[in-house]
Amino acid sequence: MKLKIMITMVLAVLITGCANAPRFAVPGRSAQSTYLSQVASPGCLGAASINPTLTPPALYQGMVSCIKAGRNNDGVLLFALAGTYSYFDALRLDTDAARQAHSSMLGEALKMINANQQQAFWQSANGALGDRQQLAALCRQIDAIGKPVYFPQYVMQPSRIGRGAAMPANTDQLWKTAMNSYLHCATDVMSIR
Repeated sequence: MKLKIMITMVLAVLITGCANAPRFAVPGRSAQSTYLSQVASPGCLGAASINPTLTPPALYQGMVSCIKAGRNNDGVLLFALAGTYSYFDALRLDTDAARQAHSSMLGEALKMINANQQQAFWQSANGALGDRQQLAALCRQIDAIGKPVYFPQYVMQPSRIGRGAAMPANTDQLWKTAMNSYLHCATDVMSIR
C-alpha cells in the first residue's frame, strides 16, 4: 500500500513538473520548436511493433496515438520506454540539452490530449507502475526491446549533427542505471543488450 501511494505521489510530481516545464529550444532551432513536432507519429504501436531504433519523440507520439485510441495499456508501455530511453540519452550525452529534453517531452505529449484522456491514462499507468507484478512485467518488456540503438540527434545542436559527440564506449551500466532510476526495475536480474 505504501509503495502504491509513493508511486502515485511520484507520478503526480512527474506529471506536474513535466507538464509545467519550460519549453526548451535547442540552439539553432526556433524558440517555438518542440521535440515531438519534429517527428511524425508512428501510430499506436503494440509491443510486437516496438524496436530500439525508435526515438523518445516518436515513442511519445505513439503514446498519444494510443491514448486517443483508448489503448492505454499500449500507451503505458510507450510512456515507460520513452522515459527510459530519454533518461538513458541524458546519461550518455551528459548535457543540459539532453536532461531538458527528458523533462520536457512528456509535458509536450500531455498537451496533445484532453483532461479525460489524461485521467484515464494515468489510472492505467498507476495500475501498472503501482503493482509489483505488473511493473516487473513492464520491465521485462522493456528489457526484451533492449537499449536504444539510435544516435540521439533529437537533442543535438544542428551544427553538431554529423560531427559526432563524445559518447561513452560502454553503455551497459548507463542502461542499467536508466532502467533502475527511471522505472525502478530490478536490473540485477535483467540481461543487458
